[in-house]
Amino acid sequence: KSRGVMPPLEALYTDLTTLGKIFDVEDRAAELVAGFKKQVADAQAEIPKDGHRPSVFLYDSGQDKPFTSGAFAGPQDIITKAGGTNVMGDLKDTWATVSWESVVDRDPEVILINNYGSPNAEQKKKFLMSYGPLANVKAVKNHRVFVLDYVDLVESPRNPSAIAALAGYLKEVRAG
Repeated sequence: KSRGVMPPLEALYTDLTTLGKIFDVEDRAAELVAGFKKQVADAQAEIPKDGHRPSVFLYDSGQDKPFTSGAFAGPQDIITKAGGTNVMGDLKDTWATVSWESVVDRDPEVILINNYGSPNAEQKKKFLMSYGPLANVKAVKNHRVFVLDYVDLVESPRNPSAIAALAGYLKEVRAG
């Protein structure tokens, strides 16, 4: 009844385990999965258990209206596992267009740019930092913009390192 099949890490681990069986390299697949799980666990160990979880808006594209990720897209799991809260996490969809008003109302502390194609991350950042309606949003006021590549945000072997990188950035945000 909902879009999205499974969180990206679960899909990654399942795919690697299945490929290990198919190609008779189960030990190697198990090593990879264990290494990825450790990388995620190490990143999560740095997150205060009862502390503040910075709010994050995933900006994919769009100037008239932003295109972002909801509860069923990969960034939801990545942001959450990194210690943040997806401001569009209540959007029961994968990828969707929302309004700038909804972004302003949710006042994210961090904007996470999905970097791919054109415009590139620097051009997206320049737009966001100069877009008048966002001027009072915490992320813009405090210049808190973080960039991950598209392949970091969809199911891929880069998900664990993306979680670790974002977790490190959110740790800095929590520290002030």
